[in-house]
Amino acid sequence: MSKKTTLLIDADVLAFEAAIVAEESIEWKEEMWTVHADMAMAKARVVNRVEEFKDMTKTDRVVMCLTDRANFRRILNPDYKANRSKSRLPIILRQVKQWIIEEFDGQMWPNLEADDVISILATDKEMDEETVIVSIDKDFKSVPGVFYDYNKGEYHHPTEEEADNFHLMQTIMGDATDGFSGVPRVGPVGAKKLLDKDGYTWETVVKAYEKAGLTEQDALMNAWMARLLRADNYSFRTNTIKKLWTPRNYQTKDILKISPQGLNVTGTLDGDDPALYLRSPYARSPKDLKMAESFMETTTGEKDSR
Repeated sequence: MSKKTTLLIDADVLAFEAAIVAEESIEWKEEMWTVHADMAMAKARVVNRVEEFKDMTKTDRVVMCLTDRANFRRILNPDYKANRSKSRLPIILRQVKQWIIEEFDGQMWPNLEADDVISILATDKEMDEETVIVSIDKDFKSVPGVFYDYNKGEYHHPTEEEADNFHLMQTIMGDATDGFSGVPRVGPVGAKKLLDKDGYTWETVVKAYEKAGLTEQDALMNAWMARLLRADNYSFRTNTIKKLWTPRNYQTKDILKISPQGLNVTGTLDGDDPALYLRSPYARSPKDLKMAESFMETTTGEKDSR
């Protein structure tokens, strides 16, 4: 009897797409504009997308994965995706994500991105089913299994070796959109050429960094930025990170010697730690939200903001 198939859907992308589609700008009079959004349209967009994926793969089993506001990578690198704090998000994006959680039992795990949740589930050998990752994010080429890029209409089937090799390439070339630069002036073509020549090993990566005047610690930090967590990095019992990726043949003492920061994100993290959150002058902090509760205004005057 063949295993059932479950779609691991990158719901971050669906939510953003739906929230954008639902927006409309209106000019009320000259130089007077407002933006409004139709939540019903956004919901319909998400449902239609999910039904398309289910029909295409002949399965009714889906897991919708979303990104938590808190992100463990920001403790390691405060610049991680910091450039996104300057972008205006769709006005109903948060509401669409909340609806996905309620309507589809969407999975948002503490301190993790949707990509990590998907990667963990896709590499969990205890799952008694086949999984297909559904997204448009090339980073899923670093996850062994099946990845459907619905934007390009392409299926990818990276083996564990191919996924690991893609991760090494990402570590060298970096990802400017995510806030880590890799080896200066080395892009995808140069990274692949270098690894093809000298071998797909950690030693090749370190050599490239050191040749550019950087250190092994720099290389390891960017490897952590690029690496999606897999099942062996995560504790399902405590819902926390057990360990970060380590190069082959490394012992704990090697990591402690090179970059002890990795221990800062394992185990239970403090949800009030501002380092977990995107640094933006307009971003709500956990402290803001807690204080807002005590400043709740009522018509009875029992509580006010004075």
